[in-house]
Amino acid sequence: MCFFAFKRPPSHATWPQAMGSMGGATERLEKQLDTVTTREAAVLVRPTEEQSPTQTRAEIERALMGMDRTQFRFDVTVDDTGYGWAIVKGAVLGDVAAGISQMGDVFTASGMGDRVMAAVFPFMWRDSVHQRERKIYWLYQPRVRGFTPFVPDGDPTREERDHELEIRMETAIRRDLPTFRDTSEWYPIWGMPI
Repeated sequence: MCFFAFKRPPSHATWPQAMGSMGGATERLEKQLDTVTTREAAVLVRPTEEQSPTQTRAEIERALMGMDRTQFRFDVTVDDTGYGWAIVKGAVLGDVAAGISQMGDVFTASGMGDRVMAAVFPFMWRDSVHQRERKIYWLYQPRVRGFTPFVPDGDPTREERDHELEIRMETAIRRDLPTFRDTSEWYPIWGMPI
């Protein structure tokens, strides 16, 4: 898998460019911003109107038969809303990003590309002010061709976000990742399986 190296990421990035930027941002994310990869990421796939959760899962599993199973470990699940999740696991962020890049190719080749809603990269961050670990997410949205931040805040049943931290995250990483700066497009995804 070949990733493109950017001094500055493009303002609108294709799927391979975006995954290459994520794989190349390890130093910035983990060393300078104190966020640590959870060693997994996922692709969110919208079901068709007539699909049951079982059918959605089976379709994703069929598509993933085209992936290199020796290089990547992955799972498939369906959430409570019926959306499918193809989850890649790896030892380091670069491996995970390479797996997500390959998944994008596989879904496009299988005719599911227009139903891919996002690639989701979770990280853990040590909040030194509140003395707790928090999960933060970078979401690549193919529709806007950029990454957007998502930070759940507190009790997940209340579905609240820390918008101030999201803005700080986007500002800190925009030189390394192709981010989408229009905050009206920064959508939360609740109840993620990662």
